[in-house]
Amino acid sequence: MLRLVPAVLFLLLLRPAWGFDLDDPPRPPVAGNPVVDVKGTVSKVQIAPGQGMPFLELTSTQGSIRLMLGSMRYLMQEDFNPKAGEAIEARGYRMADGTVVGIRVELPGQRKTLKLRDENGWPLWMGGPRSGMGGGGGHHGPPQEKKEQK
Repeated sequence: MLRLVPAVLFLLLLRPAWGFDLDDPPRPPVAGNPVVDVKGTVSKVQIAPGQGMPFLELTSTQGSIRLMLGSMRYLMQEDFNPKAGEAIEARGYRMADGTVVGIRVELPGQRKTLKLRDENGWPLWMGGPRSGMGGGGGHHGPPQEKKEQK
């Protein structure tokens, strides 16, 4: 037991260096990346069931940018349907490889804004930071009725 005391004290002292505090809300790892605003034109739409996480390829003054969106189910639920050639404005986290993980996406031509992540960076389609095992996953609230397939 006494051997644990120095280890715990060491970890508590390093806590500020790790970028979190007990008073701060938990954040997903992606939220540690820089936030960027991008503006351009949709050049490719990759939103198809079974094709991995949906994304858009954008052409901007910064070159070609891949914008990761979120779950297919969430995009359908929010009636998000971008088209190649449309103007787009987005805010997201720039990853080391240049990919942008979307926080908010606007399609001015459709007058549509899709919010993908909350103010702490948690995906809105997953229910928040403390749902389920491991932070993020699950549904809050009463069970939802399933829509009939036609």
